[in-house]
Amino acid sequence: MNMQSFYHEATQLAETCNDLPNAARTVVLFRVALETGSQTLGIVGALHLVSKLITITLGIMCEDENSSFDDVLAEFEVDDETSH
Repeated sequence: MNMQSFYHEATQLAETCNDLPNAARTVVLFRVALETGSQTLGIVGALHLVSKLITITLGIMCEDENSSFDDVLAEFEVDDETSH
């Protein structure tokens, strides 16, 4: 499975949980992301990755042409880095 496929599966799962408000789904997904990321990156590494994601997202919102998720994992050691 690549990152794009995983993204679509996670999105579909989140969309099926209509009994939870969007904010609650966000909290759950964020917790899962931190818990999963900290297993290999450590909590500091996982938080650094989250910080990069926030910065990139803000850049995309401001239409910064240099902001992209394409190389977000470049500085992290990942065994199965997949482009998305």
